[in-house]
Amino acid sequence: MSVLGPLHAVHEGRDVTPTAPKVRNLLALLALRHDRLVTTGTLMTELWGDHPPLSALATLQTYVYQLRKALRGRELLVTKPLGYVLHLEPGCLDADRFSGLLSRARADLAAGRPEQAAEALTEALALSATPPLSDLDTGPVLESHLGQLAESRLQAHELWAEADLRLGRHHDVITRLQALVVEHPFHEDFHRKLMLALRRAGRRSEAMEVYRKVRRTLVEELGIEPSAALQALHESLLDDDIDNAADTAPVVADIPAAAPAPYARPAQLPPDSADFVGRAAELRRAAELLVPGAAPQATRLVAVTGMPGAGKTALALRAAHQAAARYPDGQFHADLRGAEEHPADPGRILGGFLRATGLRDQDLPDDLAERSQLFRSWTAGRAVLVVLDDAADEEQLRPLLPGGPRCAVLTTSRAPLSGLSGLQRLELGEMPAEECVQLLRSAVGEGRVDSDPDAVRAIVAMCGRLPLAVRAVAARMRARPQFPLRTVASRLADERLRLRELRHGELDVAARLAPAYRRLDPGGRSLLAGIAARAPQTFTARSAARWTGFDPVAAELLLEQLAERHFLRLHGCDAGGEDVYALPDLMRSFALTPAVGCG
Repeated sequence: MSVLGPLHAVHEGRDVTPTAPKVRNLLALLALRHDRLVTTGTLMTELWGDHPPLSALATLQTYVYQLRKALRGRELLVTKPLGYVLHLEPGCLDADRFSGLLSRARADLAAGRPEQAAEALTEALALSATPPLSDLDTGPVLESHLGQLAESRLQAHELWAEADLRLGRHHDVITRLQALVVEHPFHEDFHRKLMLALRRAGRRSEAMEVYRKVRRTLVEELGIEPSAALQALHESLLDDDIDNAADTAPVVADIPAAAPAPYARPAQLPPDSADFVGRAAELRRAAELLVPGAAPQATRLVAVTGMPGAGKTALALRAAHQAAARYPDGQFHADLRGAEEHPADPGRILGGFLRATGLRDQDLPDDLAERSQLFRSWTAGRAVLVVLDDAADEEQLRPLLPGGPRCAVLTTSRAPLSGLSGLQRLELGEMPAEECVQLLRSAVGEGRVDSDPDAVRAIVAMCGRLPLAVRAVAARMRARPQFPLRTVASRLADERLRLRELRHGELDVAARLAPAYRRLDPGGRSLLAGIAARAPQTFTARSAARWTGFDPVAAELLLEQLAERHFLRLHGCDAGGEDVYALPDLMRSFALTPAVGCG
């Protein structure tokens, strides 16, 4: 059976590969976890994400029936009390053969047998020549497996280059390593091996240029210097000392020993946004906060905060992808759904994390505290990045924190999370106007946007310079190419109707604000309604109390809560030292829209 490439299954000489998309995903997941229980919950998450339909269980049973019928027997696909087990013969799955070849090659290199290692790695890389499951529209569970398979393939390339260099085949590895450093610009070991191969081939100046390029990439993109090993090799090139210890030390020693399970390096980050625009200063700050220190003492905690729709998730994912190379032992990701009525269960999230490390379902404790301890133990000696989107509060986050000083947590949240010790906060405000214009250009085209600069500036201003609002307007503009820009601006002018125009499909400003609004207590909602109806652009607690009839002390406490939840912005202090607040235009529109706001 093949998963390293298009899905392909053969049973008793017959092609039994399903044609129905979800049945194909079902077979792929059962195969990757063959001879282990895969729970119905895991299967439903793969097929329908976090929001399965009411008929999900019955539909899943139908898919299992279809798969069992294709396999012509119940002995291969067995029903268990909590899920299903697919039994496969040893060596039947190409991913297992790949894992075995990789382990054998690692052992051969450690024992000083590079020729045998090279043969095993050539066979392994031939098995994985095409992207795994390339013909499937994979769900979240299979995506984590694909990341693990990709990481294993990188290890195979590292070992292959090491074996060929030990055999003196430096001329042969140069071209492939040049392709690998382009594909993986932050992978320092590939650059190190390419420098070594070039120097041994007598191309010292090219090796120096490789170092200059990777150093510039690391400094400009991540704000860090190359590793000590890469710098030592560079020094040896400057001295023209190819025989020094730093240059000839076996690179395989840098590659961790094989984990007991076939998939032990999670790579769960969702894809980066292709149309990400701006936020350069915030990305530089995130890189500074996420880069491990020379002697890290504790897990780094970084929270991206800001009002709904400010682009917290997009920025966090961009920062996480840029920092991922610094966390070679794995990257975990989870959507905590903190703004929803029922946030994600930390115990379930930890179960997914631990399964991604290779643990079997039967090895997972049921107790949240025990799962948290197990996760901390696994991460204690590793360099791991954990990305947690939309955290509800500290209580939800604490069990998910890793246990090692080389680890980092990057979370987004609308809550202040001030109870977490050592937290570094990155506040995301409105987007600069020019970056909003650039976002419109990338979405609807330069010609249309640049045809009426005044209307574009008005549109950006009425979007509150909020990326989500700009994207919603851009989507509506694409759907109505005949609409002049001035028509778009005029539709946005009425603040009581504005949110209707800031909605297109899943891009819905009001829908994004509503969950956070519902989590406010009744006093906060009432005060927000009064402020929206009566207050000028800036105001103090005393003036807000006068307009709304609230007690001044109660108004001050509620305003602080509204500011913490990003419904208000702290504007500064007046001459008497009293806090001055501002109500963003989109928040006022939200509060004045009866269907979704406070009216």
